[in-house]
Amino acid sequence: MSASRKTNQCNSRPSSQEIRAKIRAYPHLEEKVYLQLLLHLHEKRYVAIDDIYELARKEVKTFQYDHDPGSPNVGPDQWSSNERRLIRRLTLKYACEYLSEKEIDELIFSVVKRDYVYALENIANLTDVSFGVVADKVREFCRIPSMTPLPKEEVLGLRVSLLRHFISEHLEYIRIAKHYITIRDMEPVVDNTLGSAAGHGRIGGKAAGMLLGYKIIQSTLGDKYGDLIRIPQSHYLRTDVFEDFLSLNGLTKYQHQKYKSPEEIRNEYPAIQEVFRNGQFPDYIVKQCRAMLKKLGKHPIIVRSSSLLEDNFKAAFSGKYQSVFLGNQGSLDQRLSQLLAAIGEVFASGIAPDPLMYRRERNLLDYDEKIGILIQRVVGFKYSHYFLPAYAGVALSRNDYTWSPRIREEDGLMRIVMGLGTRAVDRVGDDYPRLVALSAPSLRPESNLEEQKRYSQTHVDVINLQTNSYEIIHLGDLWCNERMPEAEKIISLEEDGYLQAPYTDVPPAHYPKGVVTFSNLMGNTPFPGIMRNVLSVLEEAYECPIDIEFSHDGHHLYLLQTRPMAQRVAEEAVVIPRNIPLQDQIFSTQRYVRNGQVDNVEYIIYCDPRAYHQITDDPTRHQLARLIGTLNQRMVGKKFILMGPGRWGSNNINLGIPVQYSEINNTKVLIEIAHRESDYTPEVSFGTHFFLDLVEKGIHYLPLFPDESDNSFQQEFFSETPNALGSLSSESTQLEPYIKVIDVRQALKGRLLHLRMDGQHNLALAYVDDGT
Repeated sequence: MSASRKTNQCNSRPSSQEIRAKIRAYPHLEEKVYLQLLLHLHEKRYVAIDDIYELARKEVKTFQYDHDPGSPNVGPDQWSSNERRLIRRLTLKYACEYLSEKEIDELIFSVVKRDYVYALENIANLTDVSFGVVADKVREFCRIPSMTPLPKEEVLGLRVSLLRHFISEHLEYIRIAKHYITIRDMEPVVDNTLGSAAGHGRIGGKAAGMLLGYKIIQSTLGDKYGDLIRIPQSHYLRTDVFEDFLSLNGLTKYQHQKYKSPEEIRNEYPAIQEVFRNGQFPDYIVKQCRAMLKKLGKHPIIVRSSSLLEDNFKAAFSGKYQSVFLGNQGSLDQRLSQLLAAIGEVFASGIAPDPLMYRRERNLLDYDEKIGILIQRVVGFKYSHYFLPAYAGVALSRNDYTWSPRIREEDGLMRIVMGLGTRAVDRVGDDYPRLVALSAPSLRPESNLEEQKRYSQTHVDVINLQTNSYEIIHLGDLWCNERMPEAEKIISLEEDGYLQAPYTDVPPAHYPKGVVTFSNLMGNTPFPGIMRNVLSVLEEAYECPIDIEFSHDGHHLYLLQTRPMAQRVAEEAVVIPRNIPLQDQIFSTQRYVRNGQVDNVEYIIYCDPRAYHQITDDPTRHQLARLIGTLNQRMVGKKFILMGPGRWGSNNINLGIPVQYSEINNTKVLIEIAHRESDYTPEVSFGTHFFLDLVEKGIHYLPLFPDESDNSFQQEFFSETPNALGSLSSESTQLEPYIKVIDVRQALKGRLLHLRMDGQHNLALAYVDDGT
């Protein structure tokens, strides 16, 4: 091989003595370093390995045995010690001639890194190795200068081992994460992890999803957006701390709550919650939490669940576990006490009715679930005596809510609110987040001024720094004489019968006149495009639709959560029969319809919205919710429809029956009824935890507007058919004025009831036929 003598004159060349000194710093790796130098000289075509070998053999005057190529069992002799010494000397000679000091340093450090990689992988794969041992080895590795990275195939094994050790054991997650989360990315994780050095635990699913989503965005969009997209300052309380907490307080018996009946689980949970909230923590956790609070200062924090099963590919557990906002004000001892109580409350949510029923229906009860905790600085700023982000919400990479031909499903959907994002992911009271189709972000489903005002956000979720608590306040109570960051992007002002997005800064005195529209944010900033790009790269990496939660402080977009999105099984095109006689049409609607059909409906559980409105006491409404839960359990395997005043599961008891997911999870269709004279306007719930639960379970969702001229509703069918409630729950006869169970075959004298939903034409019809 002819050696190229073209060299880089800008780089100094070390002497052979200097190179030897560098190599002798790693005596156990000398042979490997010389070999790496030799291979590099060969690959760069400076000198051929065969030429160096030949020179060494000639110098020591050894005989090169030219073996017969047809005799595989006979080969050349191994190098003698003299030959090895000469090969090293020649390697140094050519290294001095052709390689810069930087190249030599990189080659030496590559050998050192490779040695660390193999050693660390072996340690991380040990079944009983502690967190502290592996964490220390990760820190040692990260002290090696990065320089040229090792080939990816050489580090994937170690990445897998560390992901499994610190973050997640789920193979679907590891399959993706190993390409984005590097060994060096582990150092901030282990440095911010709370738990015993001798323990064995992980940071859990929610933290895992957030980290992976962020690394995917950094890898694919980092050059485009720089540090615009971030994650909040985070601390990770490992899942093994949950076990230590149970053991210390004698609470391990509650791990068996999952095998009890739904009624027992629900009845016992309030007491369990109180016990957990007041539980004691190991001394090491108390000390670590105290040190963490000193580091965070008096900045508001959120304590979030991050269980082993959470945000999984096959079961997202959306909204199943608790999150607790803390104002984090007061003395250090007060803040510590509040933090520990919040951790206990989140621990308790692991055995709450909803997650246990969710696990039961997915055959996950026997999994040894453990709750990790994600503690984060709340994204936002101080405004008056409140703390809040400019806006926050949830975004889905797929949009099923295509109310216009201009909307493309693949561009995604966003639910966005001013203030804390809880208002976007939960079913709130008489309030509405802004729904944004990211393919046409300025397009709104509301057609006139009154509708835009009516379906706008009127309340905001904040942290009150004076009361040290999370609060829901009216927007009018938020505004003050201070300037609100991003206000001009959030509100519009009414002018000449229209809502007008501001052209210039809005004086604080005019804030109370504003309506939350996000018109400027959607129409005059790159934000919708950024969200579209983020969702696109995440979906491509995950190889499935995803949803994220986010928050914005007016300067940076913060990723709070990434998880695979629940998908309904694709429905075939639905055909609605024509010429159904009016007397056989039970109800129809032409708003917010998605494809689906349920044939041969056996039961309807019907709660009359007008009757519900007449209930004057909250205990009766709660009793009604519990009764629906009982009926839901007793009708397992039956085809039944649940109909009632919208909104099901609302946190405002006046606007909907306060059921939990576990109390409606067996229905085939959930219908929300809105009469014109009432305030029960069903919120389009696409994107909420509530809606994602329905999609994941395959429950069809349908809002019904009986008083609209293009819809139909056969009130006589619901009011005059016999009530079969007594045959299913004889102890609940006092609630018969508010709820009716219709045995469809008995009521229709053997005829059949079908529900067809044609999303393409936005039409749904429930009708009766003879089954012929």
